[in-house]
Amino acid sequence: MNIYICLILFMKTVSSKIETVQRLSNAELDEHRRVTNSHVFPYVVAILQRSKYVSAGALIDENWILTAADGLFLMRETLKLVKVRLGSINYKKGGLLLPAKLIQIHPYFDDKSPIFDVAMVQLPETLRFTPKIKAIRLQKTFMDVAATHFIVTSWNPLLKQKPKHPESMEAIERRRMLTVTHLHPSEVEECAAELDAYGVNKTDLIMCLDPPGGSEICVENRNVGAPVVLNRVLWGVVSSWKTSDCDQGAVGPSFVTRVSAPDVTSWIHATLHGHRWKHKSNE
Repeated sequence: MNIYICLILFMKTVSSKIETVQRLSNAELDEHRRVTNSHVFPYVVAILQRSKYVSAGALIDENWILTAADGLFLMRETLKLVKVRLGSINYKKGGLLLPAKLIQIHPYFDDKSPIFDVAMVQLPETLRFTPKIKAIRLQKTFMDVAATHFIVTSWNPLLKQKPKHPESMEAIERRRMLTVTHLHPSEVEECAAELDAYGVNKTDLIMCLDPPGGSEICVENRNVGAPVVLNRVLWGVVSSWKTSDCDQGAVGPSFVTRVSAPDVTSWIHATLHGHRWKHKSNE
């Protein structure tokens, strides 16, 4: 009888541990939603200016990274300063550090608007995939946004103002670690209204994500270039665009450039294969 009771208790313990592992398997996070395992998001890339963090990006094949355009727009003139770190959850160390070979900005990008805020970074060599470095599949068929939440991964940007008190090394290290958030999509009508307020009517190009409790779109910690993923498929990257009324504390969703939008997916495909992109009407 005692053996039978022990067996039941043992099975319950094993079952509880399995459930815990399953809950953590999609994130591998600590209490601060920081990623602790480089194998979980092997497609996430840190884009750097020298050693300074600029934005996140997504590895989409052996030679190319997809990210937001605005942060890289002016850096094309100083390409030799641009580095990318792959296969590490710490943007300062580990993994593979490579220089950028080429930066391609979407031809329709305009920093006065959140649409077409997408760029591609070419690597100097063809990668060999490992458990820590793997490309992510792109969403190619345009679909309505009906998901409950998306996985968004990025690093915290550097503080523009020095803290009043010296930070501990532990605090500095925490800010260098990859973080993940689960963001809910805005209602389609709400997103369309938000875009219309900024004179944007191309709602098929943009998806809106609502951070928990609302968020100021002007704050620096906005997941710029972060991959937006559902079921291991890349839906888009977070735009780096800011409104002209940032000094008024504007509040709103994060804008995401959708990779399945016709003028985005065709440009990505042409760039990947070294073809000249045939511009379509952008009216």
